[in-house]
Amino acid sequence: MSFTPCLLCGACCAFYRASFYWREADDITPGGVPVSLTDDLTQTYRVMKGTDSATPRCVALQGDIGHSVFCSIYQRRSTPCREFTPSYADGQHNPRCDKARAAHGLPPLRPEDWQ
Repeated sequence: MSFTPCLLCGACCAFYRASFYWREADDITPGGVPVSLTDDLTQTYRVMKGTDSATPRCVALQGDIGHSVFCSIYQRRSTPCREFTPSYADGQHNPRCDKARAAHGLPPLRPEDWQ
């Protein structure tokens, strides 16, 4: 695996609610998101435990935000997590990444952070 600033961050996992279509969970889809780490949100959506609160932090996030983190279910993470692109990972700015980082006292990512 190549270097990613995300392994030093984790802010998005402790800022946004991670809700997803219920069929992504492993009680329906083998190899899906572990249902034991989710709560029902609506009849058609589940949410990662810990992310549907005033002070969110995904139960799958391990480590110290801004220093060293990882997702304990990275290969099985939900669609919103897979689709969240950190600023400049693909050459494009993502204001949502900046907002999550700022909430944790971290500066915005820059293109050179990916080199």
